[in-house]
Amino acid sequence: MFKTNKHISIFALLFLVPQAGLALTIPQNGSELAKLSGIAAAAYVVADASSGEALIAKDADVPRVPASLTKLVTALAVLDAKTKLTKQVAMTKQDQISGMCGQGGACIKSASGVKFTVDGLFHAALIPSANNAALALARSTGLPPEKFVERMNQKAKSLGAKNTVFYEPTGLDPRNTTTASDYAKIVAAAFKNPYLKKVAGKTQYYLRSSNNYRYRQTIKNTDKLLKDEEVRVFGAKTGYLDEAGYNFASLIQYRGGQKLAIVVLGERHLYSAFEETKQLASMAEDAKSLAWLNQASVLGASTAHQ
Repeated sequence: MFKTNKHISIFALLFLVPQAGLALTIPQNGSELAKLSGIAAAAYVVADASSGEALIAKDADVPRVPASLTKLVTALAVLDAKTKLTKQVAMTKQDQISGMCGQGGACIKSASGVKFTVDGLFHAALIPSANNAALALARSTGLPPEKFVERMNQKAKSLGAKNTVFYEPTGLDPRNTTTASDYAKIVAAAFKNPYLKKVAGKTQYYLRSSNNYRYRQTIKNTDKLLKDEEVRVFGAKTGYLDEAGYNFASLIQYRGGQKLAIVVLGERHLYSAFEETKQLASMAEDAKSLAWLNQASVLGASTAHQ
């Protein structure tokens, strides 16, 4: 369960005007409201998923390390390659090494020669964020590693993510760079895809190896918002590196409102990434109302001086 959202409604603020005649300074926009509410993420953006309009933002164009958010672009690049979902891919020793399996890296249970379908690898890369699965998924396209990364960067640029660059497909390399604004565009595009939306929306998945029953396993989703009754999740991805902190990118709808692309970067804890995403979603309508109130105030002042 999440705590009750602590942001201050702008309508409640209107009743806080001191009786002594002192003027109340109403936040000028959603970003000021978020700051007033104490959102702690290092950078964030809340964007209307349809128009791309940023409703709330903080340091949204400052470069940050995406960590495993990278895997969303890996998935998009594989889909663009039109690799068959039924294709069998044998895991390699290098997948285990480069994925830092057994050394703190998120991985599915595997070994050299164990086969999974591309469909299974998509689930493993996106649900528990398995690094070895992401590497095998990239290799399923038949492209050399450098060519696949080139495709990733081309994909990001085509989505308008102009300040994003990748060096590998897992997110383990801290040289990978993005911004909150860029990733809002990426997450909105990724989860418009019905297949990715379906995969990311699962709370768990039974992953089967096609040639070794010992590596059949249940993988679980770390996205706690999937079980929140107030939030409809169309798709989301978590990420963590020491250099990045906890990141969370999501396409969600809060209490039946508008569809929002929300990215929070540099959180101190994973639970706070979920909680602050929900808080920011709840502020989206207030952000629109603030814009209306401040516009009305400007128009009123202009009329008064005529």
